[in-house]
Amino acid sequence: MFRTALRIPVVARLSQTRRTVQPNCRSAMLLPLQSARYQTTVSAVFTDKTHRPFAHYSQATKAAGQIWLSGQIPADAQGNLIKGSVAEKTQAIIRNTEAILHEAGSSLEKVVKVVVYVKDSIIMPEFSQVYDGAFPHKPARSLVEVSKLPADVDIQVDFVAVT
Repeated sequence: MFRTALRIPVVARLSQTRRTVQPNCRSAMLLPLQSARYQTTVSAVFTDKTHRPFAHYSQATKAAGQIWLSGQIPADAQGNLIKGSVAEKTQAIIRNTEAILHEAGSSLEKVVKVVVYVKDSIIMPEFSQVYDGAFPHKPARSLVEVSKLPADVDIQVDFVAVT
């Protein structure tokens, strides 16, 4: 009792077609794509109010009404790592994030997703004391405990915001 695999005809111009398969249907339809696709501009975001990236990447990328920030580490505008408390490191990360978001036409109030990478999750209560005040709207947040972070810092935070 083997079923025959669904066979879809090969189309010479696959880039101009899309395959639509209806649920519980044994056939597929090939429909032309809309001629006016949703187009967006992808642009890199840089500001001199925070440190330059340590490698070949932008501080953030902006596209389709969203801003994806590269991982933020505790560093000042000259790139010197903050060696103080977790609260001081968190303040530096938030200050840098705010500067990048401002340059991109957004703000902390428009952050929708945060991913926190830490070497030891024991620092989270002190991190949260500063973080909670900066984000009273409570964006979605994830925590990942890792063994190593860039520049041997103990915390890095990724942000996604809307414009």
